[in-house]
Amino acid sequence: MGLTVDTAPASAPASDVGPGPRRRWLRRTLATLGGLLAVLVAAALFTAYAWQPSATAYASPYLARIDSHYADTPLARFHYTKTGRGAPVVLVAGGGQWLYSYRDTVPALVADRTVYAVDLPGQGYTTLKKDGFRYDLDAMAGALGTFMDAVGLRRASVVGHSWGGSWSLYFAERHPERVDRLVLMGSTGLDVPSSWDWRPLEFPVAGELMGKLMRRSDAARTLRKAFANPGRVTDEVVAEDWAPMSRSANREALWASQRNLDYSVTQRLMGRVAAPTLVLWGGEDRFDKPWQAAAMAGRIPGATSRVLPGCGHNVHEDCPAQANPVIAGFLNGA
Repeated sequence: MGLTVDTAPASAPASDVGPGPRRRWLRRTLATLGGLLAVLVAAALFTAYAWQPSATAYASPYLARIDSHYADTPLARFHYTKTGRGAPVVLVAGGGQWLYSYRDTVPALVADRTVYAVDLPGQGYTTLKKDGFRYDLDAMAGALGTFMDAVGLRRASVVGHSWGGSWSLYFAERHPERVDRLVLMGSTGLDVPSSWDWRPLEFPVAGELMGKLMRRSDAARTLRKAFANPGRVTDEVVAEDWAPMSRSANREALWASQRNLDYSVTQRLMGRVAAPTLVLWGGEDRFDKPWQAAAMAGRIPGATSRVLPGCGHNVHEDCPAQANPVIAGFLNGA
């Protein structure tokens, strides 16, 4: 009987087998995703820290109507208006806004007051001269004092709205001898969580992207939320707000302010305020809740609070017929 020999090669060990089509596909997919992620991260970092958006060109009808002034200091070239006669009052706009927000308030005060409406750093048409400005309480209150010094005001009444309220409050806390009367409208200053709308600004990269990629439509949506009466947010109001907001320095002020303003400090020092104080709020404020009016007034010696029904966060713009007589009456001692 013959012997049959099997000459077929033995199977190779599993470890010697090259990757199959599925494994090769998975590796290529992971490499592609990794490359895309690297590109996205690089693009985000470039946008956040290198790229600068262009400002919107806009011929402001409001600037054409008013008599703008500029005060040059080593810190900044302050844009402001000066109107009326009488005891001085300084109007400080909120974050992301400028002195335009007081367009209806100024005429209501000029009969009895010399009214200074000012753009602080990060607002309107004021230009910083120094790098590294921090947009914290010390920097912003210091800027207010620098402006007052530049226009020859040793002492004045101060009206501040929203973030501008906390800067004004801190100025009154640190320099009580310089403030006659204080009006805080929808003002930050209590150590409470900020609105969710602003929280993303607190995070590196995300905050810069939010600020730099903001469009006019985004700004318009935020502005409309600050009003309870939407008919008052006209195309002109949006355009007037957006044009200076689109400037790179003013965009940067948004995320820097959100990160650096420490309201535990303003809350702790409220007992130092010596000026008669009015805390004014809109009853339909969707950014800072109206209960804060009484809470803030309760911490400031002798302060009073007033909540106007049917008015939003920008109470003086949203309800000028209700708000401005209250402001004028308080400044005049009523």
